[in-house]
Amino acid sequence: MAELKVDLIHDMKEAFNKKFESTYLKAKEASEQGKLKFVKEFIMEPNKGHGFELKKGQVVHYELIDGPQILDTVYLVKSRPHEEFADPYPTAQYGSLTYYEGNHFYSNHPYMRPIMTVIKDTVDYGNLTKEYGKLAGHNFVYPSARCQVAMHEQAFGKPNLYNCDWGLLEGIAEAGGKELAKQMKGASSVFMHFQPHSYNKEPINYTLYSSKDIFKRGDYVELLAHDDVLVAVSLCPLGDQDDLSGEDKLTTFPVKVKIFEGADGPLETAPDPGFKSMTADEFIDSGFKSTPSGRVGDKNSETAFK
Repeated sequence: MAELKVDLIHDMKEAFNKKFESTYLKAKEASEQGKLKFVKEFIMEPNKGHGFELKKGQVVHYELIDGPQILDTVYLVKSRPHEEFADPYPTAQYGSLTYYEGNHFYSNHPYMRPIMTVIKDTVDYGNLTKEYGKLAGHNFVYPSARCQVAMHEQAFGKPNLYNCDWGLLEGIAEAGGKELAKQMKGASSVFMHFQPHSYNKEPINYTLYSSKDIFKRGDYVELLAHDDVLVAVSLCPLGDQDDLSGEDKLTTFPVKVKIFEGADGPLETAPDPGFKSMTADEFIDSGFKSTPSGRVGDKNSETAFK
């Protein structure tokens, strides 16, 4: 067996996440001690997309009010929404596919900074793990995982049924305009809330588990915004995922949204790490110029094939 090396990647991730830990702890404390000031609330109804804006330092609160309901969400940086957005790839790289209190949603490369942080989650994980195993959760990233119109037509035999792909486009249009929605069509930066899933069961993929008896009225998740953010939300038409035998069996529920801000002044947000690397467009425009990394091995190198 090869000698176990020091996990430099793990240590690097731990050190990077540590830089932003205080923002989570202070926002969580403000939430639990009643030091958040109410800004507004509204109800998101099923079968349509919803969009709204969060200001830097504000907290969004998603609450189940009538029944279990999956939320598909997208978070775009307002100043450059088609360039920087919360991205599942660095989020999974620096955290995991399932996220919990204290986990950050990182933006895409080369920015890679916290855009949102989960500061409060009241779901009883005992119910989840009892039903679906110790690796079960309900908040997770799954790149490109959102229901789409062809999927529904295949499953239920009807064209143009409401789906999360379209709902998120409607939400982006509401938050940032139709032109932005056209630019972002096919966006894969989807973060799920109240979506039961498990890595204990085979196959480990986008498997649909029932929400029945998992969540309760009043369960909520709260997230801190680290910049001015455009938010798009789709109330998934698969709803509680309890009976997927037909389109007429799907049950969806409204969800309450509340927005808060710091009662004693702006909440602390994550500093920009200030990476200086090029964007993908800049790299292409440069003629694909990059700085060589490491050294080129030869047959005499220690790890070369013998």
